[in-house]
Amino acid sequence: MATAQGPLSLLWGWLWSERFWLPENVSWADLEGPADGYGYPRGRHILSVFPLAAGIFFVRLLFERRDGVSLC
Repeated sequence: MATAQGPLSLLWGWLWSERFWLPENVSWADLEGPADGYGYPRGRHILSVFPLAAGIFFVRLLFERRDGVSLC
């Protein structure tokens, strides 16, 4: 397992290299967010879509059962 650590670590370092993904004079630390409190979107923010979609679906079901039938 110790031999796999070296190549895996090299691959991980290359995959997340600032030089590969970001323009010059920009680092991953710069993307954490400015000091004024405004933050950039993160990957976990996509999880807020699921409760929103469930709420919209629930409202649609209520509408279809109550008012949607009389419209057709």
